[in-house]
Amino acid sequence: MKKYWKILIIAAAALGVMAATCPGRQRHLDELVQYMGDSLHKQTKSLVWSYEKQHDNESMPDKGKQMLTMLEENLINQLRPAFDNVLAVRNFVLFSVGRLENKNDESLRVSVGFLGMVFIRNKGELKWDLSI
Repeated sequence: MKKYWKILIIAAAALGVMAATCPGRQRHLDELVQYMGDSLHKQTKSLVWSYEKQHDNESMPDKGKQMLTMLEENLINQLRPAFDNVLAVRNFVLFSVGRLENKNDESLRVSVGFLGMVFIRNKGELKWDLSI
């Protein structure tokens, strides 16, 4: 009988920890913006690399790099307000699910969070769904 009480107490403590550390909307938004910002940065690097490959390893002009950097920063600054308008997070006490929703009641699951961490959906599928 003592064994069952120990198991019950441990299970209750584990569930309590999961409930207390369930990430909220802000955490989902931060992770999504971070992921998309990193993706934009990789695309910028890819453009510079592509330019250099096409021009026999000649370095991209500074003006071109500055323009790409400004464009990247501008797009990243626009990500938070854009996602803030369409991100809906449902909290299921032990875990939470982030979805991008539009006016037509269509939605796309983008993140799952538990134990204080947020995991972005399968990144390859997400890039395809968002046409990135």
